[in-house]
Amino acid sequence: MSSYSILIVDDEPDNFDVIEALLPGESYQLHYASCGEDAIAALDKFDPDVILLDVMMPSMDGFEVCRRIKLMSKWQGVPIVMVTALSGKEDLARCLAAGADDFVNKPVNGLELRARVNSMLRIKKQYDRIQSFSKLQRNNIHTLTNNLSEIRLDLAVGFPNEFNAPLTIVSDNIEHLKQNITHLSAPATMQILEASARSATRLHTLTQKFWFYLKLLIDTPTPHRDDRSHPQSIVAQILSDRRDRLPTLNPPLCEVEDMNLAVNADLAEWIFNELLDYVCDRCQTNFCLKIHGQAIDGAFHLSLSSLPLNNQTNSTSDISSFIQFNSSPEQNPELAIGLKIVKKIVEIYDGLFLMSVGDREEMTFYLTLPLIPESLPTAGSPSAAPTLSSQIF
Repeated sequence: MSSYSILIVDDEPDNFDVIEALLPGESYQLHYASCGEDAIAALDKFDPDVILLDVMMPSMDGFEVCRRIKLMSKWQGVPIVMVTALSGKEDLARCLAAGADDFVNKPVNGLELRARVNSMLRIKKQYDRIQSFSKLQRNNIHTLTNNLSEIRLDLAVGFPNEFNAPLTIVSDNIEHLKQNITHLSAPATMQILEASARSATRLHTLTQKFWFYLKLLIDTPTPHRDDRSHPQSIVAQILSDRRDRLPTLNPPLCEVEDMNLAVNADLAEWIFNELLDYVCDRCQTNFCLKIHGQAIDGAFHLSLSSLPLNNQTNSTSDISSFIQFNSSPEQNPELAIGLKIVKKIVEIYDGLFLMSVGDREEMTFYLTLPLIPESLPTAGSPSAAPTLSSQIF
């Protein structure tokens, strides 16, 4: 049985000795206060699960002590058992009116005392469970309220314009074709259709990302002990899929250690896909893509940069120049939502997501994610785990 804290309040030390003899020491931690003032002052120190309170005490009687404790929100859930020599109905009614949960008559009977105390402990445990559940519900409501506020802001301000742009292009192109179809050459018609197809694809991508982002906000996944992903293989596959979008003269400089992330594989792919999409979209022919991922202090640290050729240095040790990500209205809509997705997933796993944009348009994303403990280097192992090298591309 667990050891519960019981505060005994009585001006007669001998009465404490009696109760101590009746309650088994291996089950309870007994604390003593000789008056009501001392009992109230010692609540934080003893953190009682049950209070045994004598009624007849000088200065402040048990009724007043009980009333004061029950008025304190932190302690009003602690059961109070009045220990009294009074047996009249009016006296017992006063105990209940003061807020007492139960009472024991003097002289105290050991069997009755243990039964009363155990009953009060069950009530306290149930109260604690209810409070814990209530706190969890309040936190969930607070999180949901914040998420809904963010959704309302996005729906009211940002996303309508972002969806409207590709729709307008498709609509205008269709109208242009309807009015001029007999006068347009085949190449000109094909050019308009290709522009419309690109806008439709953009709208499709934007819609997919938008709904996934809303799903993360409304139905936020919970980290699970079976979550596992491999950043090295994910990055290798994504870079291979984007081969035609990367600068041909400046192949990516990529070093990602082989390790296991404690992150759901699908969510990890979303992270790397969105970051590489963003950088590939912004990367120019005179820029170099640089990716570095390693284990530091039990976490995965990723730095992903787009750097000018004459400035191919990057340090992940000094992140003072980074800022917390916030979407900008100047960003491509799909990319802006993509970074919102990355930020949300990293938050789910209690990671860090930062970005830095330099004077010459160089940019760096920096994030941390948790590792599965077994993937950490052990004593005597090589100092550097196998890494993904840009040579495989």
